[in-house]
Amino acid sequence: MIEVIGLVAAFTIIFILRTRDVEFYVSITVAAMIIGLTSGKPFTILFEVLLQTVSKPDTWALCAAVGLISVLGYALKETGLMVRFIDALSGRLPGNVLLATIPALFGFLSMPGGALMSAPFIEPEAERLGLQSEHRTYYNVWFRHLLYWTNPITSSTIMAVTLGGFTVSQWLRVQFPLFFVMVAIGLWISRDFILRKASRETKTPFTLSSIKGIVPIMLSVALTIAGVEAWIGLVAGILLTLLLGGAKPGKYVESFVRGIRWEIILSVVSMLYLRDMILASGSVTSLFQSILGAGVPLMAVLVVVPLIIGAISGSPAMGIGISFPLLLPLLGEPNIHLTSIIFVGITSAYLASPIHLCLVLSNTYFKSDVNKVIRYLAPSSAALYIAGVLYHLALNAL
Repeated sequence: MIEVIGLVAAFTIIFILRTRDVEFYVSITVAAMIIGLTSGKPFTILFEVLLQTVSKPDTWALCAAVGLISVLGYALKETGLMVRFIDALSGRLPGNVLLATIPALFGFLSMPGGALMSAPFIEPEAERLGLQSEHRTYYNVWFRHLLYWTNPITSSTIMAVTLGGFTVSQWLRVQFPLFFVMVAIGLWISRDFILRKASRETKTPFTLSSIKGIVPIMLSVALTIAGVEAWIGLVAGILLTLLLGGAKPGKYVESFVRGIRWEIILSVVSMLYLRDMILASGSVTSLFQSILGAGVPLMAVLVVVPLIIGAISGSPAMGIGISFPLLLPLLGEPNIHLTSIIFVGITSAYLASPIHLCLVLSNTYFKSDVNKVIRYLAPSSAALYIAGVLYHLALNAL
């Protein structure tokens, strides 16, 4: 019984510490230690599991990939390649499609608060078409996250396949239809946002130089889908970005030094430590045996827990790091569709969460009313979640 109490206390501590702005990796590490100390096993479990976590090749590969994602974003920003590509797109797409495309392209650069990068590029087109500030925020938040279902170099995808035990190709193969579902939902909700049609007087020429910005991303994605380690594909993309951007040798070092966000890497290590501690302690088995023994259906657990965690975790990758170690042991053998239901729940709840950093930053940038924005995001997220659950349940039944 003590291990169940410890598990509940550990996850309660995570949320208490996060509300006090304690770093995520600190909160997760404290939770893992509580689980270890209440497991009934010797005190040395804290160090044994930590050594096990940091000595795994998968840990190093995952940390490298997550760290290099932010380096790629930094390099594309500093070289100006992405800016020129966005400028060239202007005037060649319908207004609503362009407003959706801009944040989606920046969505390739998976980093906390990345919506702040795309907001300035949306602003001129949104102003030209007469969008209200809440509508601008919706476009910037909703369409930025389209690529969760198709992009192999997002931290959430990398976390999901690592913890779930699937290959990137397997994972994306079953997720990609939800990309089209999300596009359809977004275009439907935003169908009346454009208040006026306006023609553009000038167009930026679409030249070979202007498309360079998308090439490094395509290279990283292609290599990862082909089975190359994600961190290798990202290194290739970064080097190509700097080469195409004409960066001087000193800029190469600067990009890797300034682009890496160490707090994110520490968060990944802490989440893997938590996972390994839960498995070593056996506490999650005791907890969910109690829940399922009380007659609560497994599917209800898979539905409710991810929604709660997704709404309060502040990041899909962090939500995955918390919920996958809790819930995947209940599934027995790896099941990609039941695992995907957990993923859909985390992602959908995160999109409409008021603590979603992209929403907070977009709302601040566009000076919109967050309550009005959530009136658009909440039904959009609910529709996405229902569609995702039904889709994966149908495939799981085949």
